[in-house]
Amino acid sequence: MRPSRSTIILLLILVFAAALRFYRIDAQSFWNDEGNSARIAERSLQLITEGAAGDIHPPLYYYVLHFWRGAFGSSELALRSLSAILGSVLVWLTYLIAKRLFAVKIGLVAALVAAIDPFQIYYSQEARMYMLLAVIGAASTLVLIQLLERWSIGRGVRGEEQPVSVSLRGRTSGARGKVGLSSLNLVILSLLYALGLYTHYAFPFVIVTHFLIVIAWALTDRKRLLRHVITWIGIGGAAGILFIPWLPIAIRQIATWPSTPDAIDTGAMLLDTMRLYVLGPTFPTADATLALLIAGFFVLVSLWNPDSFDEPQADETHPLPHALRSGSIVLWWLIPIALIFGFGLFKESYLKFLLIGSPAFCILLGRGIVTAFGIARNALQMPKELAGTPLLSFGWSIVMIFLVVLIALPTTTSLGNYYFDPKYARDDYRGIAQTITGLQHDGDAIILDAANQWEVFTYYYPDGPNVFPLPKPRPIDPAAIEAQLSDIVTKYKRLFVLYWGDSEADPQKVIESWLDAHTYKASEQWYGSVRFVTYAVPSVSSDKPTQLSGVRFGDHFVLDGYTLSTPLLAPGDILQLDLYWHADAIITDRYKVFVHMLDPNGKIVAQTDREPGGGLVPTTIWQPNQTMIDRYGVLIPADAAAGTYSIEIGLYDFNNTRLKIDAGGDALNLVRIVIASSSTSLRINSAKQSK
Repeated sequence: MRPSRSTIILLLILVFAAALRFYRIDAQSFWNDEGNSARIAERSLQLITEGAAGDIHPPLYYYVLHFWRGAFGSSELALRSLSAILGSVLVWLTYLIAKRLFAVKIGLVAALVAAIDPFQIYYSQEARMYMLLAVIGAASTLVLIQLLERWSIGRGVRGEEQPVSVSLRGRTSGARGKVGLSSLNLVILSLLYALGLYTHYAFPFVIVTHFLIVIAWALTDRKRLLRHVITWIGIGGAAGILFIPWLPIAIRQIATWPSTPDAIDTGAMLLDTMRLYVLGPTFPTADATLALLIAGFFVLVSLWNPDSFDEPQADETHPLPHALRSGSIVLWWLIPIALIFGFGLFKESYLKFLLIGSPAFCILLGRGIVTAFGIARNALQMPKELAGTPLLSFGWSIVMIFLVVLIALPTTTSLGNYYFDPKYARDDYRGIAQTITGLQHDGDAIILDAANQWEVFTYYYPDGPNVFPLPKPRPIDPAAIEAQLSDIVTKYKRLFVLYWGDSEADPQKVIESWLDAHTYKASEQWYGSVRFVTYAVPSVSSDKPTQLSGVRFGDHFVLDGYTLSTPLLAPGDILQLDLYWHADAIITDRYKVFVHMLDPNGKIVAQTDREPGGGLVPTTIWQPNQTMIDRYGVLIPADAAAGTYSIEIGLYDFNNTRLKIDAGGDALNLVRIVIASSSTSLRINSAKQSK
């Protein structure tokens, strides 16, 4: 039997969806939460259960990923492929729901919209539980729709009792078969609810949505309202019984979710939410206005037309009223948004929960597009002399094509941003590990300022020694942290520190403040939202600075002296420089200090630029005539040629305007250093290690 044209089109859409979800799937590093997934999946089921009890997510996704890992391996491609497959399944479920409620054509267009949806593609390439959450939500919605259809058929399409044989979309079943299938729907729906609860704590958003849909359906038959509502409550109750073993843990963990403390702009929130559904997280909201307006137009059109143009008679034969079918999709889309706003969860880390309603949005957008293209060739309360006019039909179709293109173009841009633009890349722990591997030598240590970076960092750095996850536990104990840091700097000469989630891991910046006061920050680089900083542990005392006669920068800054650890360095070493400043007045503007290493030709070969105190003591908080000891490290390039170099310093404002010095110019040539030859470097390093 030859497949139908719609089947062939659906298969092509699914292949296209899978291709987009697997394209460059391993191009980016795992970020923090993905690293947690990867390492948790390595454990036994018992250890996964115990770990999830201390995590912020229930264990089902980790169980599934554990077996997936056993079958396909632990690479980025292997672990992310689970989400990619689930993302493709979500496209298929979107088709099934749209087809069942409206028409085949609408199902196909909705599936195509879902296939290219940047929001879904983004999370289809992430080794986390969000696509599983969306798939279970869509599957349970499909089963609920089937259940409501069978209940409706049981009382007749338009309310009449039909105790004998009924037809549903071409399928005929007797009363016994109908009752049996309805009971099966009840069991499947209850199991899906339980699976959803064990997948993510946002799944109750789906359950609340379904409750409102059932209430709306029951109101169409008030005589049976109570019976049907009680039946659905029984479904939810059975799922709740299955979830009871995990319920105390869930209550404890949900209570730790922080709500948004500050007042937020509701209009901006709604605009950003719409941008997420239409163009995903990799398209600036400020540039999305036109596409959002067009998408909103198609969504409104989807609600206007009471019937699918693909099947004009569907509204008369479908067991569910048009208002209920359309309303159910609208509720599926809007209720999760309302609940996220209502519970104060509108923050970037929670917006992924909106994936629950993404299939509903794709259906509304797809139906709106189909409806809009059908307006000109179908009777829609237009004047009789205009209806079906070829010129009108052609003009309207051209306008609709143009509007679709205006959505498709930014969608393509959004996908391009995601696939290729480093600005939108996930946190690059892979790159950090590679950098450390290329730089490390004996005497190095690695500090993780958020202990939960351990899983993702050690995924890429599995055999590396001297890794210290700090702080443990939260909230941190400053005295205990400082004692740990003091112990570390007595054993190691160079520190690589990964700062991530500072506002939660170390809101008082205890770690960074201590390191800036006791070590020399040599370099700082961002890898996504991870700040990778290199520090040198002091090699000599800084008690006796070289005195200067007081070099004045601008009107109020005075450099009184400096300390240099040693003027003889090797490639790969960190120059250690202390600057002794004071200001003779209150400073109202913020300034940065630059420390440049210049070769004999005056070319900058290494530098560090930042605000004083490692960025934590800006000039605006300096007290007049109080000495400020400011530490700087400069990483000597590994390929630096042997010879004599100059160290030049100065200050500049946030407009990049340097302050003039009283001796003339805008930079002070402070001191000269010598970079040893490679053979001498070996002796220098050996001498340092023997100390």
